[in-house]
Amino acid sequence: MKKSTKLRLFGGTVLLFNLWLIGQYNLSGIPVLLLTVCFAVGYEFLVVRPASKDEKESG
Repeated sequence: MKKSTKLRLFGGTVLLFNLWLIGQYNLSGIPVLLLTVCFAVGYEFLVVRPASKDEKESG
């Protein structure tokens, strides 16, 4: 399994945990936006994209 795929699976797990937190603490508004969309976009651009570029260069 590629490194970027493993990173995306880990990010999905963290996102599910964030959704559980949102339901557990009955959050709404900006915290929900930060825990879901901002996390997903930031994780993709800051962690997964550079790792996938490294895979392409070495492979």
